[in-house]
Amino acid sequence: MLNTSANNKKSNDLSKLLDISLGMIEKSNLSSLLGFIMEEAAKIMLADRSTLFLIDFDRNELISFIAQKSEIKEIRLPMGIGIAGHVARYGCPVNIEDAYKTPLFHKEVDRQTGYRTRTVLCVPMKNREGKITGVLEILNKKSGVFTEYDTWLLNSFAAFATTAIENARLHEDRERTFLSTIKTLAAVVDRRDHITAGHSERVAKLSVNIGKAMGLPKNELTLLDYAATMHDIGKVVIKDDVLLKPDKFSTEEREEMNKHAQYTKEILSKIYFAREYKDVPTIAAMHHERLDGTGYPYGLKKEQLNTIGCIIAVADVFDALMAFDRPYKKVHTLSETLDILKTEVEKNHLDAHIVNIFIQKKAYLQTFPNIKNRNDHYIDDKR
Repeated sequence: MLNTSANNKKSNDLSKLLDISLGMIEKSNLSSLLGFIMEEAAKIMLADRSTLFLIDFDRNELISFIAQKSEIKEIRLPMGIGIAGHVARYGCPVNIEDAYKTPLFHKEVDRQTGYRTRTVLCVPMKNREGKITGVLEILNKKSGVFTEYDTWLLNSFAAFATTAIENARLHEDRERTFLSTIKTLAAVVDRRDHITAGHSERVAKLSVNIGKAMGLPKNELTLLDYAATMHDIGKVVIKDDVLLKPDKFSTEEREEMNKHAQYTKEILSKIYFAREYKDVPTIAAMHHERLDGTGYPYGLKKEQLNTIGCIIAVADVFDALMAFDRPYKKVHTLSETLDILKTEVEKNHLDAHIVNIFIQKKAYLQTFPNIKNRNDHYIDDKR
């Protein structure tokens, strides 16, 4: 009978672990993943709280990013200090029935938080190569003390958690690498013309700030950042005698210059984008389209455009008016620029909802911090 009961519990716990691991897979953001791991670890182990430590190999320290029910947001410990440090150094689980009776226990955290630690179960987190990358610690079992079975269960949980954390870190590293690459490419294109140096970076920052003001989710903000950063990449194809002309364009030169948006889509279509970002080439090419269909390169109308592309269009106009002064066009003040945006809305060129939020929430201040009042204009000091 006891064996049957034990087998049923193990079967139920394995089923819970599977469900939790599927939940981990869905979270590519490291911060939200760590919070999920902590919450689920405490639940499945029937414990009061849990703490996850990751190893900072550069500083040879353990970092806890989350301490549940505590005001401390981050705890740093030297390797080898405390129970977690001991487990991280030697790679063996530690099960303690009374924390204050073991010399391994680091009492400073309890002293700072007012929490009273009693029982502790701590296991190492090892990657596929067997390298210790962190420690998972469970505190104060709600009934009795942690058992040998609990150690097995937490080790199993830690294995799933370690894989999920590595995947999330890899995903974030890939995104950072990709974003830094495209920002460098965009900066190179911008610097072909010293007048527009920094334009793509500013439009990207401004677009993301508008997106945040509109409450867009993180994945859409990333899509917005990518598309805005590369919106002018097609200018790399435009000849210098057109791109760098210090005077107004002729009709033929204007037609050539306007092709840069089309070139942007053609160039970006040759780059592999992950499924969630596959629309970057199309969206990046929309920044000169207008709601009434009078824009370029494709003359798309409102129903053919999307929110991301319309946000970039607003950011592009704002930066073009305020952030630099071409020889044939004066720089505008904030007041003048906002009036022009309103006029573009009246002409059915720019999205009214986006422009209204942009103005009401002053979404430009993060990108243009030196704008203090409506008579100010922005001049890039780096040029």
